[in-house]
Amino acid sequence: MVPAAPDTVGALRRELRRWARREGASADLQARLALAFSEACATIVGPAPVADDAPGPLMVQSWIEGDELGVRVSHRSRGVPAPPEEVGYGFGLALIARLCDRFEVRRRDDRPGTALLMLFSFERAREPERSSPLQPSRSWLRR
Repeated sequence: MVPAAPDTVGALRRELRRWARREGASADLQARLALAFSEACATIVGPAPVADDAPGPLMVQSWIEGDELGVRVSHRSRGVPAPPEEVGYGFGLALIARLCDRFEVRRRDDRPGTALLMLFSFERAREPERSSPLQPSRSWLRR
């Protein structure tokens, strides 16, 4: 849990990506996860504090279960705010839906607020294949 402020999202995104890398996620999955997470935070938190008081906590949970990586971002906001008309409706949510294998917007259990659930097929990074053992180059031998 961290304060739900725009300046906390970058550090959380980097930590989430490091966690996915440590767990063995592919580079593609790490990139999709980071972008979807940023959009989820921007959608829930927005640029200003909630209502008339200081921003409440932004709660982030991540897990790997079987062949699925999940991230849940929740906040005590009253819902996903509608963007201004000139921006177009739901661009961030549409982008998240394209990046994830499953995506849901939910009410928080027994509390006011919104939760975005993002699920990804867990793709492990592959070891690069080597056709032959590495041999020193000629320039290396001259040194």
